[in-house]
Amino acid sequence: MSSERQRGPGRPRDVDLEDRVYDAVLEVYWETSWRGFTFDAVARRAKVGRAALYRRWESKEHLLVEALEARSPLSTPIDTGTVRGDLLELSRQLSDGYAELSGLVSLRVALDAMVNPDLLSHLTDTLNRSRVVTTRQIVQRAIGRGELPEGTSTTLLLELVTGAILTRALFSQAHVDARKSDPTHHSTRIVDTVLRSLGAAPA
Repeated sequence: MSSERQRGPGRPRDVDLEDRVYDAVLEVYWETSWRGFTFDAVARRAKVGRAALYRRWESKEHLLVEALEARSPLSTPIDTGTVRGDLLELSRQLSDGYAELSGLVSLRVALDAMVNPDLLSHLTDTLNRSRVVTTRQIVQRAIGRGELPEGTSTTLLLELVTGAILTRALFSQAHVDARKSDPTHHSTRIVDTVLRSLGAAPA
């Protein structure tokens, strides 16, 4: 007996439902922010029934987190063997992430959390967790190899690298020189400057 017959009557499984819903989540949130982000709006954009969303996701917070995690800017583990190589890869992933709609939506969530901390602060914690864990591992390995001094702050290092990458992502469209410059060269300058400021051992 075929799998279709075993499944019984009804519509066949929508194999691309998840991708369409996640795309719709990002588009709707980017256009409307938290106030306009609803199951109804996502269902209309994804061209699916509301019941399909309610069966799969228990809340719109859950749906938003899953969509952003599925399109995460930091989905690939980082371990190049050197702290400089790790930070260059971290910078590349951050740059690529902020160039995508998922990265921009994560920034909007962070801004919305300032207005609605009771609703969204836990979302920003979830979104930042992988980034913090990745950076902590980079720092710990670097200290173990003697590349960074004991007591190097994971938070400070992440803020320095992320802040520089984020500033470029937000404002490069307004500056011709930034748009034309090589992003790899830019990341290299950021990483080398950060490492010098933290007292890293010479490469």
